[in-house]
Amino acid sequence: MYRDYLNSEALPRDIYAQPRMIPRGETPFRDEYETYIQAYPGRGTLKVQISVARGAFPLKNVLVDVSQIYNGVRYSLYNDVTDISGIVDNMVLPARSLESTLNFEDAQIPEAEYLVTIFHPDFQELSDCSVVIHDKTETILPISLVPLTEGRDNG
Repeated sequence: MYRDYLNSEALPRDIYAQPRMIPRGETPFRDEYETYIQAYPGRGTLKVQISVARGAFPLKNVLVDVSQIYNGVRYSLYNDVTDISGIVDNMVLPARSLESTLNFEDAQIPEAEYLVTIFHPDFQELSDCSVVIHDKTETILPISLVPLTEGRDNG
């Protein structure tokens, strides 16, 4: 699907039509969603910044996929491509509530952990980068990609 986007004049929203928010009741979790939301009633946001040359240059048109493994099943929550600033942001994700982090009885509930996969055909793919989301907090995940060297002529 990503290669189709690169070879067309389509906008990212035309290729990746998945909504950028998780409205109540509309989610890939379906039946398991209510159980998950009861355990993770908080909301935090994720911002992913993609660059090259150790952060010197932002990289646009990089596919960012945010997913989670819940009860042994992997659910993709967001698919989007970076803008001209190398950023995908405003991804609202469930998290432990702020109150539950202060309550000893709720300490058995693990933090809300998500997996971020980054893909661009000219760079090494980054798979399953772990990020923890906290309630009422924006988490920024800076990633610097490494160019592929296979098949390139250096001379």
